[in-house]
Amino acid sequence: MIKLGLLGKDISHSRSQEMYEKLLKTEVDYHLLDIPREEDLPSLRELFVSGFKGLSVTYPYKKSFTREIDKDFVEDLELEAINCIKYENGQIQATNTDYLAAKALIQKENLNDFLFIILGSGNMANIFEKVFQEISTDYLIYCRKTHGDLNSIDYKSLVLKDKKIFIINCCSREFVFRSQLPSGTVFWDMNYSFAKHEYLSKKKGLKYREGDDLLYHQAKFALEFWNINTL
Repeated sequence: MIKLGLLGKDISHSRSQEMYEKLLKTEVDYHLLDIPREEDLPSLRELFVSGFKGLSVTYPYKKSFTREIDKDFVEDLELEAINCIKYENGQIQATNTDYLAAKALIQKENLNDFLFIILGSGNMANIFEKVFQEISTDYLIYCRKTHGDLNSIDYKSLVLKDKKIFIINCCSREFVFRSQLPSGTVFWDMNYSFAKHEYLSKKKGLKYREGDDLLYHQAKFALEFWNINTL
């Protein structure tokens, strides 16, 4: 059985195992490595010696292992964050499937139909910024550190002629969105199974998406990186 793991903090809500087993159509020996403090992190070599075929890293440790990666075997290091790691031919290699999945999904949208708004300032917000810059698509970004209460923003006033608002919420689960939105808005939440945002799915004229589609595409890119074939 393939042994995979997810390392992060407060990750009991993770649905990654479900995604991998859906793609592989078989059970996976999946381990949640819930580490409360950075000083308690194991080394990558320790983890791979224990038999992991692939390792994912999530909040808040996506920048914690960059020094352990063999620099000739890392993709998208300019993001200063990695979330997908493998040990191959004596080398620790890494990539960022957040970026790969985000770009693949954004490029499926009718880009000219929307004003894109990123909420947040962490790794995922940085990734979406990079995606929009690469595909030359205009966007706005708001974060609590710079703009204060994001629920005080008048989102309706941001509507441009012939465009709808597409919000990408990259804020942590500490933030609950409560602001009024114009009809036709897409609200894409990078959180998933987040009960406090369930009300958004019931709002008329609002299209609410959880982060499941991103999670699914992350899993696809991770299996490809780990050289694990799907059926």
